[in-house]
Amino acid sequence: MTVVKFHAGIDVGSTTVKAVVADADTGDLVWKDYRRHETRQVETLLDFLHRMESDTGMTTDNCRIFMTGSGGTMLTDLIGAKFVQEVLAASLVVEKRCPEAASFVEIGGQDAKIVIMRKEPESGRIKKIPSMNDKCAGGTGAIIDKISTKLGIPLQDLCRLRYRGLRVHPIAGKCGV
Repeated sequence: MTVVKFHAGIDVGSTTVKAVVADADTGDLVWKDYRRHETRQVETLLDFLHRMESDTGMTTDNCRIFMTGSGGTMLTDLIGAKFVQEVLAASLVVEKRCPEAASFVEIGGQDAKIVIMRKEPESGRIKKIPSMNDKCAGGTGAIIDKISTKLGIPLQDLCRLRYRGLRVHPIAGKCGV
């Protein structure tokens, strides 16, 4: 019988590959990485897998791999992973790690998903109400990258900037900006 020591989650998106390896018993993260794949999804995934194995001791015999993302559907079978739809995967993590959350936004490279989480009073079950910003690319990873480049602000600095109380003008009902 195979003893599962690790759980790995890999998101192969339209612009990036993100991955985590967690201890199967405790859920503690033991490895993580995030990188733009520059249209080299397979090469980036292979590099991630090699480093995940060498850095953690993860093998095909002691790990369950779950994959998500727009590029994950075509690569899942190649590495023996189980595909999980990305909104479901994000919802499960938020529900487990942030049980007080009422909503969250998952910003992808080409779209943004907004999920409202409502506790049903009778059952205590969390109902997830997803909505996708599919009307424009504003607020997505690709646009954020372009804004960073145009302003000359590195992404690691841009993510630390905060709203300073300027007037916000409504744009459109589904716009992620």
